[in-house]
Amino acid sequence: MLPNIKYELRELEKVFSSGPSPEERTEIWKSQVRAEVDRIKQTLIQEVFTFEDERHLERYIQYHQQSLIQLMDKCALSMSDQHSKGKEFFQAFYAGFEELLTFIERHFTKYFDQDAKAPQGYISISKKDTKTNLRKLQKIFASKNADEKIVDLMLHVLRKIIDGNSSSGITYRKVLYCKEVQKELFRLSDKPVSGMELDDELRLSIYYLNYNSTRVLTYHAHYITSLLDKSEFRTEKIEKLSFELKRIIQAQVKPGISYHQNAPSLKSQLTDYINVELEYQERLQRLSNLPSDPPSGNFLDGFKLKFDASVSQLAYLIKILIETKMILNNNLSQLMGFIVRFVTTKKSEAISIGSLRSKFYNVENGTKESVRNILLGMIQYIDRT
Repeated sequence: MLPNIKYELRELEKVFSSGPSPEERTEIWKSQVRAEVDRIKQTLIQEVFTFEDERHLERYIQYHQQSLIQLMDKCALSMSDQHSKGKEFFQAFYAGFEELLTFIERHFTKYFDQDAKAPQGYISISKKDTKTNLRKLQKIFASKNADEKIVDLMLHVLRKIIDGNSSSGITYRKVLYCKEVQKELFRLSDKPVSGMELDDELRLSIYYLNYNSTRVLTYHAHYITSLLDKSEFRTEKIEKLSFELKRIIQAQVKPGISYHQNAPSLKSQLTDYINVELEYQERLQRLSNLPSDPPSGNFLDGFKLKFDASVSQLAYLIKILIETKMILNNNLSQLMGFIVRFVTTKKSEAISIGSLRSKFYNVENGTKESVRNILLGMIQYIDRT
């Protein structure tokens, strides 16, 4: 027991530890459990208001969470070894412990430790349901002619739960993520799409679920390489890479979810990868367009247009000018190549084309507001002169 933390399960655990008594009826155990569970729920809610800082409250909640998980595992083990009378005793207590744990999970979500090992019974039910759903999903996506590589990538999450070591390695977070994957796959299975259209939807689901694993990055590296191999001209390669980057940047992501909690998001890893590839292809394009004997002594050598703006503001200004038809150039890659070559900002002497492109597609609200103020200042200047 942790020092300085009040333990609310003391009485319930005391009765549980004494074990079933042959003289007592099942109704008595159930009544004791019911009364104590209701009391603990009320106490937990009242105790929350006595804590002055969140760190101690988090310890308080997680301490009870861990204790309940341990008690549920003891119950599950005892139920398998007991005769019918003893089994009823442990079933009554298991139901009470499970109800309290669910109560904590729902009412104290912020402090609930998702990286704690899930209870054995909870894992067993999840494994059984996941195994059934795996078979269903395999048949559904095979009938819709989905790419086996993408389907296998998604179903790998389910197999990890089914084959995982339930005694140590399966946490709440892993089970919840697996449930989210199943929910998303069943949602897609109901859509009237198949083949390549379904493959695109599956890729968007991977981004939505922030499936940031090495397997996903490896898959995308091969997928992007295959796209480039199908393109004969470098401009076509650049266009395809730009389109994939746009799709990834604009893809929705479910808040607060990830396959690996401490790894960078899938979006950021993929945008970095594609930006590097884009810069390489654009550099090759510029080199191929250079004249064999460039003229020397040009008065424009080294000249750059200096903007009193950030890269984010500059990118958004360009976006506005393009979308309002003030800039008529159709090739965005060439336009950005020109800008990074001949333009500097107040904070950056050398603009990265990857940075400019990312900020062009992913505009923050603060950038919109600051650009709006810049344009308003220009309008006010016109009004004064």
